[in-house]
Parts: sequence; structure tokens; C-alpha cells
Amino acid sequence: MRCWVSLFAVVLAACTVLSVSWACASGPEEASGAVADAERSLRDAFRVVSDAEAFGANVSGLLDRLNEAGGALTSAGVALAEGNYSGAVGWAGTCRALSEDVSGDADVLKSDAVARAAGWWLTVSFSAVGAGVFVAALFLVWRWFRRTYEGKLLESRPEAVA
Repeated sequence: MRCWVSLFAVVLAACTVLSVSWACASGPEEASGAVADAERSLRDAFRVVSDAEAFGANVSGLLDRLNEAGGALTSAGVALAEGNYSGAVGWAGTCRALSEDVSGDADVLKSDAVARAAGWWLTVSFSAVGAGVFVAALFLVWRWFRRTYEGKLLESRPEAVA
């Protein structure tokens, strides 16, 4: 009985070791595809960040993270060139994850910038309307004051005494 348990443990360990190394192994096609996908993802993230910056968002923190993603893409390219296909896939995955995070954050910053711009125009338009109403009210008060003052002035005109 003990022999069977030991034999079963050895077979199970061998299967685990062989399946893990087989599942983690990457070929050149898979690695080059992963690097190409990472490059596309980084390019898309850069476009989204550029759009957010065009709308007035502060993207300096995102540019630092884009640089990190670019470094991961460079490492993936180096690993691919050296024949380290699993390393290339790993670095490409890191690049894609960073790029997708940056894209999501850039979308949020862009929508915030658009909302701020809309709020600014709303503030300017209400201020202009308020200034117009104030000037109109001031003019009406001036006309009323002028008529009242002229009326009192005409009533108090001294008469000539002979």
C-alpha cells in the first residue's frame, strides 16, 4: 500500500512539473504577437493622453506612466530578440496593463476637463447676464432719481418778489 502511494506521488509530481513548464512555454509567434499587441496598446494610450491634453487636462503623471509602459515594451523587444519568449510575453503583458490603466485614467481626466470647460462657459454667461441686469437696473434707478430730483427742483423755484 505504501508503495502505491509513493508511486502515485511521484507520478503526480512529474505531471505537475511537466504541465507547468509546458503551459508557461511560449513560442516565437506568441511572443511576437504579444509584443505587437503591447505596441498597439501603448500607441492607443498615447493617443488618448494626447486627446486629454488637448482638452486641457493635466497629464504629467500619465506621461510618467507611459514612459514606464514604454520601458516595459523595450524590455519585451529585447527579450524577444534574445529568444527569451516567455520573458517577452511577460514584459508585453506588463506594457499592455500599464497602457490600459493609463488610457482609462486619461479618459477620466478628459471628461473632467470637458466638464470644467462647460462650467467655465456657464459661469461666464451667467456673469454677463448678471452684469446686463445690473446695468439696466442702475439705469432705471438713475432715471427715477433724475425725475424725482427735477420735480423737487422745479417745485422749490424761488419766485421773484417785487
